[in-house]
Amino acid sequence: MENKSKPDSGESFEKQNIIVRFLPLLALCIGGTILATFGSWRVFSPVSSMALLGMVVDSTDISLLNELRGNHALNMGFGLLALLSIWLKKLRSQALIGLTFCFGFYLLGRLIGLAMDGAPNADIQSGMLTEAFLVTLSGLAFLAHSKLPSSQ
Repeated sequence: MENKSKPDSGESFEKQNIIVRFLPLLALCIGGTILATFGSWRVFSPVSSMALLGMVVDSTDISLLNELRGNHALNMGFGLLALLSIWLKKLRSQALIGLTFCFGFYLLGRLIGLAMDGAPNADIQSGMLTEAFLVTLSGLAFLAHSKLPSSQ
């Protein structure tokens, strides 16, 4: 008598294996692209990037521009690390942790702002939803990546 459960469990294992291998790459690609793109834009053109969110930045306030550029260079760097780790497997764990922390702390800061200052504009609120999705994706991707053998 043939045991039907073995092929089913084999198929299930293959599907899980594909997800475990694909999810980290998806998170690195999406998260890295978002951070590198928006981080770069805000480093090189902070006035126009903030205008997209409905904020007016005084283009003559050199200290404010410097602060914006400095903060967003960190995002750009995390994004570039994530994109680089798509090809350099030894960086993947660190990049996934970086994405999870970056999006998680963005969301945390926004939630603190929501509690202390009130609701921001609709663009920022949609950003919060995106960050919630990305921190979840990055965290799950890190967990999936940690299930792979260390040589992967």
